[in-house]
Amino acid sequence: MSAESVDNSLCDLCWPIAQLDTALHTLARHCGLCPDAPSCSAITQGVENIDTRLQLGAEALDLQIEKVGCSYGELEQMLARAAPAMIQLRFGERVYFIVLCGGNRRRLHLLTPTLKVQKVCPRRVVIQLTRVQAAPQRQRINHLLDSAGIGGRRRSRAAGALLRESLAGLHLEQCWMLRQPAHRPFWQQLRQCGQDRRFFAMLVFHALQMVLFLASWWVIGRALLGGYIDTGWLVAWVLLLVSQIPLSLLTAQLQGLVSVKTGALLKQRLLASALRIETGRVRHMGSGQVLGRVYDAESLEASALQGGFSLLLGLVEFAMACIVLALGAGGPLHLLVLLPFLLVALLLGRALYQRRCRWTARRLAMTHRLIEKMLGHRTRLAQQRPADWHRGEDRELSDYLQSSAEMDGTMVHLAALLPRIWLLLGVVGLVPVFISSNPDSAQLAVALGGVLLGYRAVLKCLHGFTGALSALVAWENVRELFALEAPLKRTSPGAEHVAAISTACAAATQPLCYLRDLNFSYPKKEKPVLTECSLVIYPGDRLLLQGASGSGKSTLANVITGLQKPDEGLLLLNGYDGASLVPGQWQRLVASAPQFHENHVLGDSFLFNLLMGDEWPPRQQSLRKAYAICDELGLTPLLQKMPAGMLQTVGEMGWRLSHGEMSRLFIARTLLQNAEMVVLDESFAALDPENLRRAMACVQKYATTLIVIAHP
Repeated sequence: MSAESVDNSLCDLCWPIAQLDTALHTLARHCGLCPDAPSCSAITQGVENIDTRLQLGAEALDLQIEKVGCSYGELEQMLARAAPAMIQLRFGERVYFIVLCGGNRRRLHLLTPTLKVQKVCPRRVVIQLTRVQAAPQRQRINHLLDSAGIGGRRRSRAAGALLRESLAGLHLEQCWMLRQPAHRPFWQQLRQCGQDRRFFAMLVFHALQMVLFLASWWVIGRALLGGYIDTGWLVAWVLLLVSQIPLSLLTAQLQGLVSVKTGALLKQRLLASALRIETGRVRHMGSGQVLGRVYDAESLEASALQGGFSLLLGLVEFAMACIVLALGAGGPLHLLVLLPFLLVALLLGRALYQRRCRWTARRLAMTHRLIEKMLGHRTRLAQQRPADWHRGEDRELSDYLQSSAEMDGTMVHLAALLPRIWLLLGVVGLVPVFISSNPDSAQLAVALGGVLLGYRAVLKCLHGFTGALSALVAWENVRELFALEAPLKRTSPGAEHVAAISTACAAATQPLCYLRDLNFSYPKKEKPVLTECSLVIYPGDRLLLQGASGSGKSTLANVITGLQKPDEGLLLLNGYDGASLVPGQWQRLVASAPQFHENHVLGDSFLFNLLMGDEWPPRQQSLRKAYAICDELGLTPLLQKMPAGMLQTVGEMGWRLSHGEMSRLFIARTLLQNAEMVVLDESFAALDPENLRRAMACVQKYATTLIVIAHP
């Protein structure tokens, strides 16, 4: 097949750029990401940029889309794992898109404009993606191989190796992966990834393994009790045992796949919830509470997946044991005798859960206080007597040890009593059989086998229950993250909104920020902080906001920057409220430097701390502006002292900055966000007169519209 025919046949499977919105919507519906979502064509009408067009279309469908890239050597691997995705191809001057809905390393599944799924070789897509870059390299390689006299199969292998080496530095970014947003219900995300099918298949394979296990022992038991052991019975027994091996391997493989994927989705969901916590609530959470939730999230993943699977597989074996007991000498009456076992198991499990909750609460309380004491060690060292450092710790340790002893005692009773109660009741259930009649040896053997099988299942259930219990207790703490989430408002801005928002307000007659009758109060506070607040800010305005401590200056700044949502009133930015803007657009139009205690230097490079609000990795234009602003703020001597300059690691574990240096870093970080309006909350309080003069000149130069909050 020639290269030209490959182009034509592949082009027939692609979507033209004019149908890009339809292709995105069709891919989402085909993969079950948004089966009932309307078309996004009206949203993206008039948008020329492909990346912006896809981003707006995905937001209209309540989906996430990410532009990804990779090197030439990773193309085939990326294509095999990217689905659902859209890949841009060029056929001459025409732009087309491949709609990738599945596949593997051997075949890619393409959704065509005829709504049929076609399978193609990944190599064909790779050749078309790199046709322009690879054409001159292929000519050079062919000339080299001709001069060396290499032909046949060796020539194709050598040409492929030389081409991979020549294009090793090629980086392509022509793929957009479509995914569900992290705020979707967790069970819905699991179903979309096929985890429900894998989980069900795992249970089925384990049940089949148990059936073969029981059948193998039935065969050998029948042969032994019947007294006619021969080669056929032994061969049947061995075949049944061997048949369990692939089922056991499949069960383990599916368990691993479900564990890995479910763990990844769980971490994504918890991270998304943590990032959506309302900023006002984060301020009232101590460092120890945050750290405790991090530990519980890790424990939740490990315990839930490992302990949960062991518990479920143990319950499958327990169900098999009950079936065997029903078929044994005791019959259904044997199962009735075992009902007290279930009652004791429920009572002990409930007691263990309650004591585990009390133990966890005391452990987390100690962790919270310990972390706070570690963070405030310098303050305690300077202002608290050493004799008072450990006040109350003995009582906390005593309560913790008491809770530990109660929990361990219940756990010992659960682990020691339950299996023995099962065996005791299992034997008691056979007593009526011996009293009433002469028991059949085969039926008696089945009943005893069911008791032993149930004993094994009880041990597995106990092992899984401890892990599942840890996960349940951890969930009680972690689920508070979901309760703290800010409500998510989905928007579907039209193209005219995007154009209006992205254009700066050039007309001085239109307000940049408009507030009217705005009210705000914190939760559980009766007195409002802001009452009927009205303010109009025009482009180019310079505002100084002064007031006594606690008068609401910082709260007003948080409302203007979008960190707090007003209870009542009207707040417009460029003529639009928050519900009309693309998510994240408000923060791109208003940049803020919070108060010093709420601003942080992250443990990364000085450059990252400067440009964390801009694109990363940084552009050359951003780097030049960063150096210019640092020079105008008087930070050049600091950068010259750092061994690595801008790349020097700062923060707690790196280069230690003074109070004034951090204040200027925060100012530079805000100015480098290139926002239309800048809000500085007491950012000049730690500066000496000379640096204050420098900082004010720099801020007035780079901030188009400025609000400065300061004490009188």
